[in-house]
Amino acid sequence: MWAAARSMGEGIIVAVLDNGIDPRHVSYADVGMPPPPAKWRGKCEFGGAPCNKKLIGGRSQTAGEHGTHTSSTAVGAFVSDVQVLRSSVGTASGMAPRAHLASYEVCFEDTCPSTKQLIAIEQGAFVDGVDVISISAGDDTQKPFYKDLTAVGSFSAVMSGVFVSTSAGNAGSDLGTVTNCAPWVLTVAASTMTRRVISTVKLGNGLVFQGEANRRYKALKATPIVYVSGVFENGALKAVDVRGKIVLCDRSEGPTMRSEMVRAAGGVGIIMFNDETEGAATRAMGNVTIAAARVSQADGAKIMAYVNSTANPTASLYFTGVVLDPAFQPAIAEYSSRGPCNMSNLGVLKPDITGPGTNIIAAVPGGSAGVPSRTFDMLSGTSMAAPHLSGITAVLKRARPGWSPSAIRSALMTTADVTHQDGTPITDEITGKPASHLLMGSGMVNPTKALDPGLIYDLTTNDYLRYICGLGYNDSFVNDIIAQPLRNASCATSGKIEGKDLNYPSFLVTLTPAAPVVEAKRTVTNIGEAVSVYTAEVVAPNTVAVEVVPPRLQFSTVNQKMDFTVRFRRAANPFNGTVEGSLRWVSGKYSVRSPIVVLDGTLKLV
Repeated sequence: MWAAARSMGEGIIVAVLDNGIDPRHVSYADVGMPPPPAKWRGKCEFGGAPCNKKLIGGRSQTAGEHGTHTSSTAVGAFVSDVQVLRSSVGTASGMAPRAHLASYEVCFEDTCPSTKQLIAIEQGAFVDGVDVISISAGDDTQKPFYKDLTAVGSFSAVMSGVFVSTSAGNAGSDLGTVTNCAPWVLTVAASTMTRRVISTVKLGNGLVFQGEANRRYKALKATPIVYVSGVFENGALKAVDVRGKIVLCDRSEGPTMRSEMVRAAGGVGIIMFNDETEGAATRAMGNVTIAAARVSQADGAKIMAYVNSTANPTASLYFTGVVLDPAFQPAIAEYSSRGPCNMSNLGVLKPDITGPGTNIIAAVPGGSAGVPSRTFDMLSGTSMAAPHLSGITAVLKRARPGWSPSAIRSALMTTADVTHQDGTPITDEITGKPASHLLMGSGMVNPTKALDPGLIYDLTTNDYLRYICGLGYNDSFVNDIIAQPLRNASCATSGKIEGKDLNYPSFLVTLTPAAPVVEAKRTVTNIGEAVSVYTAEVVAPNTVAVEVVPPRLQFSTVNQKMDFTVRFRRAANPFNGTVEGSLRWVSGKYSVRSPIVVLDGTLKLV
């Protein structure tokens, strides 16, 4: 993307709202950086630590691990010879290593008060002059937008041209858990990547399995292994002699507690296997201080079978280290929150898109006082995915300065990948089956393609106003949301639209026996080749007929707009909760893809 854009985010200011940073970290060095743009009006308030041409300002009193990690993921400078877990992992940088950073401390002891976020959003967008806001926080309980201060603040910011990227949440495998559902922000799900921290298990019968651990340990060779079932806190360990042995167990209790109880009982290692709710995920969690490996459900079953097959089973544990395994294709992470939004009548598919979120190496505080830190570590979560998109957006804004925030979001979403380079589908890490759009949104971000999407779904302030009015809020609540760009708005004057008709780059509709046909309206803007013809290619959801009218769009100029309608018709037989498909507008080199999710209004998803 850097080569195609001829940009690494120069002149773009990214604001990160988090829990503070280590301002002296080498990831904030300003070698080769231009001065901040003249529009920057912020202050430098970092407890006496100086700002520079990279870290240009903001407020932070504590050197937070989370904030340092997310901000360096977005815009960190190039740092060579990075070491993690005593493994050399090469050169680190953020997505936009030449962009400027403004850091705002809004989170304290794992809580991020919405009032602090609102103040920081408005400070960054309207006083300090930032271009992108990155928020790796969210409320597990969705509220109406007029009660969601992050949604309120971000609305005003986006309408003023500031792009806002947010995390989808880490509520795991249940549907309806996604957070940050406002359609004016980008909501980012998380994927795994090829990086793993391998802990190798070798059984006495020669079988070898790759699990993961999150710290180095001394290797165990041909050590007795014993299976312990039941709840450790209820005394399950007392019934088994684990001294000098590796304990095989499930993950029904926290890994830190289980490993500490094994160590206290004289055990020397632990292998924890998943149940079906965790499936193939292997990311290590907790503070485990003995030799350890987390293995998949399938591998756990094979290890169990071996333990049960012989009187004296043994196993060896080896810490292989941090590796990039091309055969380990990225999948939607086990912890990443799923859609749809648990709010009625939104009519918008969330999450929007997926970015890397598992085993992300970035800066963390470290080193002695007054000395620049070179400490890096791995963290995982949608908190790590959101700043990837924030940094990518900074590069996009530099390369395409005339694009609105909704145009940028459209470019990112309609060019996202739903398959890997070998053509195989992106999968759910837990099940190994193709991931649905309720998990991954439009797909995994493809930064280079986003530079040239062909068509975009753009939105104006009035479009959002009509959408908000369509949610049934009264004028007072509507004005609470849109306070900055519009004042004293009236829904009677502006009009209303249903959520399905918001000009969004995806489709979410509900069909019922009483309403078996639904139409959704859209408008696309041509930003590709001036003279071009696009043809609709539909993959219809199972048991749903999809018709696009017109099925062909013919453009003669750049920035020309054309309208179309998508008609969804429910078959006589109901479908099971949700079905999916897609609409592509295809023209020569362009393929503009929008996901389709159809909900059966007679069934409950969650």
